[in-house]
Amino acid sequence: MLLRHTLFEVEPKLGFDLVDNLCTRTAEDNHLLASINAVGLASFSNSVHVPKLMTRARQDYVVALRLTNAALRSPTKVKKDSTLFAVMILSLFETIAGTDVDSLVAWTEHVKGAAALVKLRGRDQFKTYAGQRLFRQVTSNLMISCLQRTVPMPSYIMELWEAMAEIIDCSNLAWKLAVVIVDFIVFRAAVRSLQVVGPRFIVEAALEFEQRFLEVFEDIPETWKYETLYTDKNPHLVWNKYYHVYQDTFSSQIWNGFRTCRILLHEIIRDQLLTSNSAMTPIFTDAEASSQSEDSSRIMIEMQAEILASIPRNNPNPLTDGPASHSLSYFVIWPLYLVGVMDLTTEAIRLWVSQRLKMIAEEVGIQQAGVMAGFLARKEPLDPWPFDPVPTPYKPTGILGLPVMRRERLRFEIRK
Repeated sequence: MLLRHTLFEVEPKLGFDLVDNLCTRTAEDNHLLASINAVGLASFSNSVHVPKLMTRARQDYVVALRLTNAALRSPTKVKKDSTLFAVMILSLFETIAGTDVDSLVAWTEHVKGAAALVKLRGRDQFKTYAGQRLFRQVTSNLMISCLQRTVPMPSYIMELWEAMAEIIDCSNLAWKLAVVIVDFIVFRAAVRSLQVVGPRFIVEAALEFEQRFLEVFEDIPETWKYETLYTDKNPHLVWNKYYHVYQDTFSSQIWNGFRTCRILLHEIIRDQLLTSNSAMTPIFTDAEASSQSEDSSRIMIEMQAEILASIPRNNPNPLTDGPASHSLSYFVIWPLYLVGVMDLTTEAIRLWVSQRLKMIAEEVGIQQAGVMAGFLARKEPLDPWPFDPVPTPYKPTGILGLPVMRRERLRFEIRK
């Protein structure tokens, strides 16, 4: 079932099936059952290409929305795991069934709704394993949403994150990377809203983030490493004749999160270098600007190539086992779209990415990929959140026991 693979492949090694544990099949959880039915039917409709089934799935989705809204008004149901789970599944429905840009906005609203529930649930949600896992999935989706909209993580989410860090193991690679990504989200939003100013300062701060990203992946364990294979076959599936094979879907997601953020990071650096060129007083020497621009462009192209190599699928036989799995396809949509719209992207890559997204929509049944493919093919900007407000950013203060030394300068430069 798509639901099992898509929503919870983020932690496959934990061996915990939230679908079975949270769905009691009683009247208390009708909203969750309705959400699962809607997603399951939408997935099946896409896989067998029967539009009538999608019509029924959308009817079930409306029912699920009504039941979930009723649960949200209940003082007892609103804090239940099953209610938070239902909201998360509704966001998944938009990804699977959404055929226009409005579905991207709807997905974002569901993610915001899940974040609001997390706030309401408070620290009590960390008393159970299911609660911890749901919180981590909500924050994972929220990170993606904040990167898409260039806004910081809400402060209440970060306060809860710090609280959870007191009771879980924070030494694993995925958690360490998440800490850097969250700080980067704050920094990027602050640059956008002019709370951090000055090209030289912004470039220097960005290079500090670059170092932090690289340090996370120093001396990684064997389980996180991937193999690069080469082939002349299936150019529609494999770009530039090579692809990666990962040991599991989770590791490929982590690697692509790292690559995506580095692309966005060096995009900031290149923008600041361009800004400095128009300054009346030189901010960088010609040698500094030229050297850094070349380095940033090289890194962006390298990250682009690695994301493209991760696309076929994390399977020992990606060219013979059919189309990409639901779970992997779900998590590559946004990295794939990003490499297609980079200003350094060649026309050949843009067209390949557009076709690959279209293939994911048609063969895997994740319809939002088709929406993005259309925008790429038409060379139209995809910006469904043009008026999204920029909240007050969360100020990093050495959370989760990480040293604050590298972040103090940034913290004091942010304007209030």
